Amino acid sequence: MKLSFLISILLFATSLWATPHLPQSPSADVLEQIAIHNLQQAENDRALAESFSSDEDDAYSAFRNPSVFPFAEYEKTGYLFFNDDDYRGNIAANIKRTIASNLPDDVTLVIYTTSTNQNYLSNLRADYTKYIADDQLMILQVPRSGSNSFWTRDNLPLPVWTEGQFTLVDAKYYYNFEPDAFLVNLFQSLTTKHHYFFEGGNFITNSRGECIVVNRRRSYPGGISDTAAIPDAIFKNQYGCKKLTRFKHLKGIGHADEVVKFMTDDIIVTDTEAYVPTLRKLGYKVHLLPEPDLNYETYANALQVNNVLFVPSFGEAGDKKAVAVYKNLNLGLKIVTIPTRSLATRGQGGIHCITMNYPPVPMDGLAQALKGRVVH
Repeated sequence: MKLSFLISILLFATSLWATPHLPQSPSADVLEQIAIHNLQQAENDRALAESFSSDEDDAYSAFRNPSVFPFAEYEKTGYLFFNDDDYRGNIAANIKRTIASNLPDDVTLVIYTTSTNQNYLSNLRADYTKYIADDQLMILQVPRSGSNSFWTRDNLPLPVWTEGQFTLVDAKYYYNFEPDAFLVNLFQSLTTKHHYFFEGGNFITNSRGECIVVNRRRSYPGGISDTAAIPDAIFKNQYGCKKLTRFKHLKGIGHADEVVKFMTDDIIVTDTEAYVPTLRKLGYKVHLLPEPDLNYETYANALQVNNVLFVPSFGEAGDKKAVAVYKNLNLGLKIVTIPTRSLATRGQGGIHCITMNYPPVPMDGLAQALKGRVVH
C-alpha cells in the first residue's frame, strides 16, 4: 500500500515536471477569474446599452462609432516597441538584437523599462547602439506596475484611428502591467478604455477593419474563455472592426497571432488548415504555412516592419518552406529569419508577441511630457 502510494506521488510529480509552465497564458484559476469578470462586464454593458434603446436588435446602437479604424501592421510603422527584459536565461536577447540590427532607417526603436538605475539605463543604450544608430533609439523609463512587461504585444494599448486621429485602446491585462497613461502622454494621443481583460496578441486586423480573434478554449470545468465573453460591440466600436471573425481555439495558448497573419488587405497566411475554408469564404487569398515539429512553435508569429519581415526559425525542415511561402507572396519584403525555438517551445511566445508596431505619429511636447524619463 505504501509502495503504491509512493509510486502515485512520483508519477504525479513527474507529470507536473513534464508539463510546461506557460507564463504568457493565464493559469486555469486566473482564467476562471477573467471569465467571470468579462461575463459580468458583458451583462453590465448590455444592460447599459438597452437603456438607450427599446429595440433589442439595436441594443448596442448607443456605442457605435463607424469613424474608428484599426491600424494594420503592414501599414507604415514609425515606432517599434519592446521591453528591456530578455526573460529567463536571456532567451530573447538575440531576437531583439537581430530586430534592432535590421530595422528600416525610418523606424525608431523604443525600449521601455521600469528600471530607475541610471547606470543600467546608460548601459542599455550603449548595448543597443552596437546594433542601431543612436538617433534611431529611444530608451524610456515607465512607471512600475504589475508583475510582467515582457509580452509587449499583450500589455501595451492597441493603436486605432478615430476620425483620423491616433488613438490608443486600453484593455485590462491580467498581469496588471499598465503603462497606458504614460504612452498617451508620449504620443499626445486620445485614449479609450474598456474594462474587459484582453491581450493584444489575440487581435489581427487589416486596414479595412476586418478583424480576427481566437476564442480561447475552456481551461477548467464549465469555464468560458476570456475573449469569447467580450461582446462583438467592443471590437466594433473601440477597435474599429467592421467585420469580426472568431476562430475556435485549436492549438497554442489561444492567440490569433499564433495562427493567422494579414499580409495585405486581401492576402492572409495561416498554419491551421481547419481555418482555410472560412478564410477563403471571407474572400481572402490564403497561403498555408507549414506546421513546425514542436508545440507552441509557429511561423505565423512573424513581425512586419515596413519592408522588413522577421520570420521565426526553429532549425527544422519547415524553416525553408515557411520562407518560401512568404517570398512567393511577391510583396517585395526583405526576409530576416530569427531562431526562436528557445522562446517558443517554453510557451513564451515569439517575435510578434514581444514587439509592438505604432504608426509614424508626431511626438509633440515629448520633452515636457516625459521630463526625466527619456535616457539620452
